[in-house]
This record gives sequence, structure tokens and C-alpha cells, in this order.
Amino acid sequence: MKTELIEKASRLVGDNQLLINIVSKRVQQLNHGSDPFIPTTPEMGTGDIALTEIIEGKLTWHEGEEAEEARDSFSSLAEAAGDLSH
Repeated sequence: MKTELIEKASRLVGDNQLLINIVSKRVQQLNHGSDPFIPTTPEMGTGDIALTEIIEGKLTWHEGEEAEEARDSFSSLAEAAGDLSH
């Protein structure tokens, strides 16, 4: 994947873990036969296609309660791990 695409998409999504999840899911869809939402060239890999779709606004996502709960759980686990290291 091209670094400049990752950086642009990261700024749009704002959460690197969410970006990884979005790109992974879209790459899986493309690998299973879904058509790209953008014009592609032969040298573009599926990761570049997914990132470009995000940058061009062709892919949308929303964070629901599950994402917030997962983030809260992760924060709680991280805090607990910090308490154990003292």
C-alpha cells in the first residue's frame, strides 16, 4: 500500500484501528469479487483501491455503540494493566 494513501485515509478516519478494520473488510470484499467503486489501474492492489475509495468518499462507515463499548473496554483493560505494572 502506498504511504501517501494511508496518511490521507488516516486523517479522514481519525482512528488507525478503525482504518485497519475498514480497509481489511473492503480488501476481503474485493478479493471475493466485489467491484471497485473507483476506476482502477492494473498496478493498484486491493489495499490501494480500498484506501482510495475512502479518500474519494466512496466508502462510508459509522461508529456505533459496539465500537464505543469496545474502545471503552480496551481503555479499562489498559488502565488495569497499568495498575498491575506498579
